[in-house]
Amino acid sequence: MTVSHKMNARRPYLCVAALGAAIFMPAAAQAACMLSIEPAQDQLVIRHNPLEAEGARGQVEVNVVNRGDSACVGKFSASLRGEQFGFRSDQGAQPIPYQLVDEKGGIDITPRAGRSLQRQGGRVIRLMPGERSLELITVAALPDNSLSQGRYVQTLDLNVVSDDDMLLGSRQLTLGIDIVAAALIGLKGQVGRARGAASVDLGELEKGSKDLPITLYVLSTGGYRVSVSSENQGRLKHENALWYVDYRLRLGRYDLDLTSPDSFEIVSNRARFDNYPVRIDIGETAGKRAGKYMDTVTFTVAAL
Repeated sequence: MTVSHKMNARRPYLCVAALGAAIFMPAAAQAACMLSIEPAQDQLVIRHNPLEAEGARGQVEVNVVNRGDSACVGKFSASLRGEQFGFRSDQGAQPIPYQLVDEKGGIDITPRAGRSLQRQGGRVIRLMPGERSLELITVAALPDNSLSQGRYVQTLDLNVVSDDDMLLGSRQLTLGIDIVAAALIGLKGQVGRARGAASVDLGELEKGSKDLPITLYVLSTGGYRVSVSSENQGRLKHENALWYVDYRLRLGRYDLDLTSPDSFEIVSNRARFDNYPVRIDIGETAGKRAGKYMDTVTFTVAAL
């Protein structure tokens, strides 16, 4: 009730107002802890290529400030907002597990069950009125190399809670990982080495088709393009003379004409691990000079 009301009210109402003031004034003057959690950034998305690195890590700096008028004593925790644990993609891919660590104490605060598990002991944050503390939260994910490209995120609350589970301060954070478009290509099987490159012995040259003891493989986080080029434009060249034997390559179901660079594409928004058995179709060998014939073929892959 305001002062103006007191001045204009009749005596019975003045008594009620005086009683109300006697009840509420001590509560208003009661000291309180009020923590402000102030991260340097409200979002951390780690860029990661699973074909080059095993793990993905990032850190968030957080200022914890006591803006109340009494001491604050609590511990870090994290809680989810009604969704299941894990970085998630809007493409429906498998979620990626992660870990949150309070670096100063080395305490795991990951909300695997929807909130951090409260443990006995651990590091306590103690701040007097007006004090602040610079904290560091590490975010670590261990995605495997079969992850589909795209962004995976989770929004959570970073909290400081007292021993009796009272919330002293909270701040929303969005954390995640960005799986980049990437692809890797290689050969497996009976592959030798010659002049620093992979080599395959075709045996005795005879006209016709032959399955080679090798397989081309591609690892990717999504779609990709395989390009193939021949140094001799699809011909095996004699080692000492200008004699040639024409040939074609087949990679799985893809028939390649190497008289000029050729390619094929795989369109996908999911991770892939594809194998392409290699088959060669050798042209006419009759009347050709005896000796060793060879060609250099280059396989490249590009993520789409």
